[in-house]
Amino acid sequence: MRVFTVVFALLLSVAAAQASTHKNISISNLSNKQRIAATVTAYTPDPRENGGKGKKSGTAIGTRIRPGIVAVSRDLLKSGWNFGDKVHIEGLGVFTIEDTMHQRHRRTIDVAVPDRKEAEKIGKRRAIVVTLLEGRPEAEA
Repeated sequence: MRVFTVVFALLLSVAAAQASTHKNISISNLSNKQRIAATVTAYTPDPRENGGKGKKSGTAIGTRIRPGIVAVSRDLLKSGWNFGDKVHIEGLGVFTIEDTMHQRHRRTIDVAVPDRKEAEKIGKRRAIVVTLLEGRPEAEA
């Protein structure tokens, strides 16, 4: 009976994790300022994509690169998007901003995936609707 309970609990937690990543979000009532059309690509924790061979790969805020996070172009950070904010990417789900991209990119979001095979599935998608779901409260003066 214990084995059944443990297996059931494990399956339930996996299902809950999947559900939180791929929520159906109603974005019709959000302002246009929070919604953009962006280019969406993918990246992996491979050091060749993150600073070069021999360098430890990680995000701009010091966490490890893992599924569920995204890197955003610096122009989006300058426009008010922040580390820790959640974004909904049409067709892919909800992600947390934890990384940045090279300064040459504009209106681009890079989805972290575990390996190259998953990155190839995403490819390079243009004009994808991306919605900022949570913004940090403005600091009071």
